[in-house]
Amino acid sequence: MMSAVVPAVRARRVSATLVAATLSLVSVATSAAAQTVETAEQAPPTPIEQALMEHVCSVVPAGGPPESDRYLACLRTQLLSLRTDFGKDLSRLSVADRKAVDAACNDVRATSGRDAYLDCLGNQLTVLRSKRARSAPAAASVQPATEPPGNAVADTAPAAPAPRSSSSSSTLLMGGALIALLAGAGGFVFLKTRRVSHKCRVCGAGVEASGDLCQACRHEAAEAVRRGVAERAEQQRAQEEEERRLKEQAEHEQRERLHKAQADEEARVRRQQEREQEEARKREAEERRQREEEARERRLAGAVPDEEFDPYEVLDIPRDAGPNDVLAAYQVAKEKSDPSQVSHLSDEVQEHFRMKAKAVERAYRMLGQ
Repeated sequence: MMSAVVPAVRARRVSATLVAATLSLVSVATSAAAQTVETAEQAPPTPIEQALMEHVCSVVPAGGPPESDRYLACLRTQLLSLRTDFGKDLSRLSVADRKAVDAACNDVRATSGRDAYLDCLGNQLTVLRSKRARSAPAAASVQPATEPPGNAVADTAPAAPAPRSSSSSSTLLMGGALIALLAGAGGFVFLKTRRVSHKCRVCGAGVEASGDLCQACRHEAAEAVRRGVAERAEQQRAQEEEERRLKEQAEHEQRERLHKAQADEEARVRRQQEREQEEARKREAEERRQREEEARERRLAGAVPDEEFDPYEVLDIPRDAGPNDVLAAYQVAKEKSDPSQVSHLSDEVQEHFRMKAKAVERAYRMLGQ
C-alpha cells in the first residue's frame, strides 16, 4: 500500500511544480501584456482620437481649466477607453462597422459642422460598445467546460524525460508558443479585469460595459453636448443678427451722407447761380451807367451848343476858380482823357477817350478866353 501512495504523492508534487511554473509564466506574460498596454497608452493620440478625447472632456466638467490634473486625467482615461475597445486609431473596427459609422455621421459633418460630427461619432462608438458588451456574455455561455476530471492529476504518472537527441529548435518553438498562449490569456484576463472593475469617473458608480461613464452620466454628457451645440448655434445667430444690424446701420449712414452731399451740392449750385445773376445785374447796371456817361460826354463834347456847354462841369472845378485853378484842372483832365492810354483797347473805348479829350480842350478854350 505504501508503494501505491508514493507515486501518487510524487505525481501531486510534480503537478504542483507544473502549476507553480505555469503561474510564473502567467505572471510574466501578464506583466508583459500590462507593459504592452501601458506602452500603447503612452503612444501619442492620433488626430481622430485627440478630437474625440477633447470633445468629451470639454463637455463634462473637469473641475478647473483645461490645464488642470482632472482634465489631463480625463484625456488619459478617454484614450485608454478608445484603445481598449477599438484599438489604436479605431483600427479594430470592422469594415461593416466603419461603413455604418460613416453612413450615420458623414451627412452630419457636411450639414452641422465638426462638433455635431464628433457628437455623432461618439454616440456611434457608444452603441458599438453596448453591442459588444451584450454579445460577450452570450459567447461565454456557449463555450463548453474544459476542466479535467478530478482524478486526472492523481492518475497521471510523471512524464519521462525527453531524450537528449530531440531538436533544440523544436523545444524553443514549443516554449515560445506556450509563452505566447499564456501571455495572450494573461493579457485577456488583465484587460477583462480592468474593463469590468473600473468606475464612472463622474458619479463613481460601477460601469459594467466598456467606457468610463455610466448610462446616466453618458446621457447627461450627450445632453450637455446638445445644449452646447444649441448654445453655439444661438450665439452664431445672435452674432449674425448683430452683424446684419451693423451693416444696415452703416448702409443707412452711407445713404444719409450721400443725401447730405447731394443737398450741399444743390445749395452750392444755387449760390453759384445767384452770384452769377447778381454779377450779371451789376454788369448790366455798369453798362447802362457807362452808356449814360458816354452820352453825356458826347453832349458835352460837341453835340451841345456853346450856350448849353458847361466847361466847369467838364473840368470839375467851381465857377469862381481862378486862371491857375483852371490850368491845373485842364492839365489833370487832359492827362486822364489822353487817347494814347487806351490804344490797346477796343475802338469804342478809344472813341470815347477822343471825345472826352475834345470836351476838355473846348472847356479850356472857353475858360481861357
